[in-house]
Amino acid sequence: MFSWLNKYRPLNCTLSKPGSLVYQAFFGFWLTILGIFLMLLLLSQLHPEQLESKKLRGKMLGSLIHIQHNLERFVNIKHKPIAKALKHPRLSEHKWLYLSHKKIEESVSSRPNKQQLDLSLLFFESPTEPLFIVTDKYYAYGPLPVTLNSEEYQLFQIKALKAPAFLTRIKMLPFWLKGLAILLPSIVLSILFSRRLVAPLTELGKAAKKLAQGKLSARVTVPAKRHDEIASLMHDFNFMAERLSSSVHAHKQLLADVSHELRSPLTRLTLANAMAQDTQGTTQNGYLIRIEKEAKCLDQMLSDVLTLSRLEQNQQTLQLEEVSLDALMSNLLNDAHFEAEQKDRIFNSQPIPSVTLICDGSLLNSAIENVIRNAIKYAQNHISVSFSQTADSLSIFVHDDGFGVTDEALIRLCQPFYRVSDSRNRSSGGIGLGLAITKRAVCAHNGKLILKHNTPTGLAAEIRLPL
Repeated sequence: MFSWLNKYRPLNCTLSKPGSLVYQAFFGFWLTILGIFLMLLLLSQLHPEQLESKKLRGKMLGSLIHIQHNLERFVNIKHKPIAKALKHPRLSEHKWLYLSHKKIEESVSSRPNKQQLDLSLLFFESPTEPLFIVTDKYYAYGPLPVTLNSEEYQLFQIKALKAPAFLTRIKMLPFWLKGLAILLPSIVLSILFSRRLVAPLTELGKAAKKLAQGKLSARVTVPAKRHDEIASLMHDFNFMAERLSSSVHAHKQLLADVSHELRSPLTRLTLANAMAQDTQGTTQNGYLIRIEKEAKCLDQMLSDVLTLSRLEQNQQTLQLEEVSLDALMSNLLNDAHFEAEQKDRIFNSQPIPSVTLICDGSLLNSAIENVIRNAIKYAQNHISVSFSQTADSLSIFVHDDGFGVTDEALIRLCQPFYRVSDSRNRSSGGIGLGLAITKRAVCAHNGKLILKHNTPTGLAAEIRLPL
């Protein structure tokens, strides 16, 4: 048993281990940031030229209008050459002015285009209001229409950008594209990371539920390439499940061994009691009869414990054979009728269907008898047995009109040695093993025992068996 502990102890993870969740969360965060940046960069390539434009207002518009008027005055009134007028210190000092013409070769610039900027964008066929225009390599303010020597030009002021082009593209992306670039990588990477985190926890939760339902063989499969805290938790769960399974099996084995060992002294006690009855007087004989009765109860109790132990450990060998339901239940129902009459209760049963079962007749008969006897024991007036058949199953329904049980007790009725503190208690007989044996016997036949509240009162039991 301790080999499990030695096997799993070295796999415990610490926060400093590279595969831990701390590092996974750290790398996941920065991977998301990188994904967002790459997405922004990718989307920025959708607008290789003009990225954004908006109306031009304020001082820049006023300055451009001032240049427009002066330029027209220099050329049209003072008759200065366009290129010389455009480079006049009063106009172009610290400014890059550009006169765009519909014929690109006739456009005029106050500075040489050393950066090889694509200025062909700066011409609008139809009139438009002054704009602030942003491209990946420069800003442009304009256009303002200018008529020089009877030629139509559009006046722009240009400002080359020193920042890298891709940063400018990202900065000037539309808001919805920025939102898309942030949301898409975040959602995709978050889903991937969450699935990696949640999937093993979901599997662990399912295994824990199976373990809580009594399926002691429930285990989780630990991914071979996983070495984080979750993997350690999964190993610890398997270790816990193994220890719990070993403990439960040891407990059941102990119970079975003790019960078996008690049979011998009990048999000797019964024999000695029988011999004593033959030699004692009337007064002592009453006590001896009482001892005999209690010994029989104890013998039945031990028999039930052994049966339950064998069923729980799958050691009960089923003698499977074809048995008709009529042969299985006819005598049982006749005895139930008689027992109910003795207790002034009404017992009703439907005709037994013509069905053949492959089962252990003795074990299944005992299981059905336990349910019917319980119904007779706790009913106030009526007990009923009915049947329902489908293509692949047979259901046997047993209803009583007793006081019933609470919701909490209903869940625990099939637990060994459980007795309800109200109507179903030790004073009415039994030690709480009947329904536990019935459930395991029915399960051994791949069936189900279903207990429900009867309407308006009492308990309704269904034994569902495969055909």
